[in-house]
Amino acid sequence: MTPDEIDTFLATPRDAVLSVVLASGRAIGTPIWFRWVDGVARFQSPTTSAKTTALRASGRASLCVHDQPLPLARYVTLEGPVREVEFDLDADIASAARHYLGDGGDAFVAKIEQALAAGRRWASFELQPTMVSARSQSLG
Repeated sequence: MTPDEIDTFLATPRDAVLSVVLASGRAIGTPIWFRWVDGVARFQSPTTSAKTTALRASGRASLCVHDQPLPLARYVTLEGPVREVEFDLDADIASAARHYLGDGGDAFVAKIEQALAAGRRWASFELQPTMVSARSQSLG
């Protein structure tokens, strides 16, 4: 894929798996929503999750974004440093919910607002890729 094709691919809502390494050395991958903005992948995670602890400790992650409308298989993997940024409900979770769910995003945000009111917290992160691997191939 060309750089423009990669940007277009990442700007479209797709399945993504974020991989981090825990303090124990065990690697975990978890599905996430993300937004691709100006060459940076922005995503959120509950502050109490193992993923958040690992991101804060290592400051690194890998994000694999894929799409497989057979017979075409495409993916982009981003690797690099992660930094925690200020959490903003509307700019972060609400924007991602609308990106992935369209009109259904508002109902999702209402549930997040309830969770915030009950004391649950999220952290926002940005992954600035230093390594990008992309592939598009026909399986047919």
